[in-house]
Amino acid sequence: MLQDIDLRSLSEIRGNGRDVVSAYFSVDRGLSALSARQRQLSDLLEDDELEAENFDRSMQTIQKLLDEHSVTDARSICFFCSDILDFAKGFPIAVEVPDRLVVGPSPFIRPLAELQDEYETFAMVVCDNDRTRIFAVTNQVAEVEAAVRGGIKNHVRKGGWSQQRYERRRDEQLARYADEIATALDDMVQEQSVHRIVFLGAEETMRAIEEQLPEQIVERIVARDPFDLHRTEEEMLEQAYESYFDEERQDERDLWQKIKGESLRDGRATTGPAPVWQAAVIGRVEAAIVTRDAKLRGTKCRDCEQVSPEEQNRCEGCGSGNTFPIDLIDALARQLELTSATLEFADEMKGLKRSGHVAALLRY
Repeated sequence: MLQDIDLRSLSEIRGNGRDVVSAYFSVDRGLSALSARQRQLSDLLEDDELEAENFDRSMQTIQKLLDEHSVTDARSICFFCSDILDFAKGFPIAVEVPDRLVVGPSPFIRPLAELQDEYETFAMVVCDNDRTRIFAVTNQVAEVEAAVRGGIKNHVRKGGWSQQRYERRRDEQLARYADEIATALDDMVQEQSVHRIVFLGAEETMRAIEEQLPEQIVERIVARDPFDLHRTEEEMLEQAYESYFDEERQDERDLWQKIKGESLRDGRATTGPAPVWQAAVIGRVEAAIVTRDAKLRGTKCRDCEQVSPEEQNRCEGCGSGNTFPIDLIDALARQLELTSATLEFADEMKGLKRSGHVAALLRY
């Protein structure tokens, strides 16, 4: 699963040049999706015999692994391989990922970091008074974690004492039913560290369940959407993701507002590629935010391995001219993984754009 890919261990892999091949492509087309890009990179690397040989052998290893292992239940796949560093790792990805082939000093994890940020596991509770199902939703796939049968009868219209006794019994049954659901949901949320919950279904049932939930679980509910449970599971998932992504966008705006507020009072925040990178290197960043499609370039030195948050011909650290360009957001994603900080990829916001597309909330 996407969320099980250990970005921290990938971030610890470091070469000293164009040592690592990172490939993202569709399962259906395989490496043929990258054939034109592969030829282009082969031509560009011809000036350095060692780099060219490493690239060719790494691509052969990826093809061999593809031939040996069939991939099912995935739309895309990514590989990180280096013949020089003697490692190769591949991961199936349930969602579609743009084709990419990159050569650099480390695994190119930016697409994975963005996907992990975008597709966190959440709980989907589909409920009415007859039955309830609790799903764990990851990467657009829903798996049933618990199912509870209710069988709560409808309200009656007759008046008198008999109706009142019936309604009392019905309320008691509904409360017991809701309590059983709440217990199962609480267990699932705690076990899987779920931070968002989407409710779909009958309003009465949703209210009853919420009344039985602990306050810390109620705070994780991001939507309570009336929904006809006779509709398909695909439609349920589509509705749930609509609410989930609304909350995701709001969380991004909230983080930016918090960073902006701290910056305005000269507090624990910084903005711009260079200040954010410098804070990340020494572990000061608690949470960073970057414009999703930002193209920020940096420079890495082959001699001392120092990264500069801008394009330069000579290394700021050792003065060497033996440098090469890098994707600064990719480098930042790795650095934040190594220091247990978070990175949010956000849609374009005017203030964030004017601040250099990247900003951070600081630990101190």
